[in-house]
Amino acid sequence: MSAPLPVAAAVVIVASLAGAAPARAAQASDLDRGKSLFDNLCVVCHGVNGAGAMAPPLNRAVLRSAPDDQALRRIISEGLPERGMPRPRRTTENELRQLVAYVRSLGRVQRVPLPGNAERGAAQYARLGCSSCHIVNGQGGGIGPELTIIGRLRGAEYLRQAVVEPGAALPVGTMVVPARGYSEFLPVQVVTRDGRTVRGVRLNEDVFTLQLRDAKGAFHSFRKSEVKISKETGASLMPGYQSRMSAAELDDLVAYLASLGGAP
Repeated sequence: MSAPLPVAAAVVIVASLAGAAPARAAQASDLDRGKSLFDNLCVVCHGVNGAGAMAPPLNRAVLRSAPDDQALRRIISEGLPERGMPRPRRTTENELRQLVAYVRSLGRVQRVPLPGNAERGAAQYARLGCSSCHIVNGQGGGIGPELTIIGRLRGAEYLRQAVVEPGAALPVGTMVVPARGYSEFLPVQVVTRDGRTVRGVRLNEDVFTLQLRDAKGAFHSFRKSEVKISKETGASLMPGYQSRMSAAELDDLVAYLASLGGAP
């Protein structure tokens, strides 16, 4: 039989256990408040539970742009305007702490695997001829967004919508191309004074000029005062592919796209 603890030691242990419960309760309260803040400020872009949408998934053990809490606080408070992330409303120090705690907690929850198979999805990607417009690891055409690290930049449901309904999922800024303040890859039709029609995706635009790339990859630049411009909002040069795949094949393609760029 072990010897009884001295009275002083027993008091210390009891006091420690008594203090642990309030500490755990305070931590849980911070996470609840952080989730509430996230759902109000971040969920539209980063998805429910940080699963990703038009902005990168946050339910990862490693956040490449925020390797430590100080970097994460800076990103939350200041945004990343050059990458398409605006600064949120002004947050207090306490709210920042709670948001950081909640975002970090997302990486500690086991991720739900996607229903598709990435290897079969790669075969679907090849069968559908996606490389004629998209680049992966240096291979393919450049009329559409590069997909080399798309799984790191977009959520799975956003990628699914981009395949099924491309016009509803035009990317706004990326993590590799500075955000220009408007949807990239917006289809634009230009009619010149001599009746020539050019249709392509907008690459850049300012007060006086517009630049686009046509379906063959050719670059065009126009002075706005010399042409008639029609912007096809809600449209995309990419056709919808839902009718060309079964539900299982769509799951496979989404799993492949979500795998691009790695998933730590």
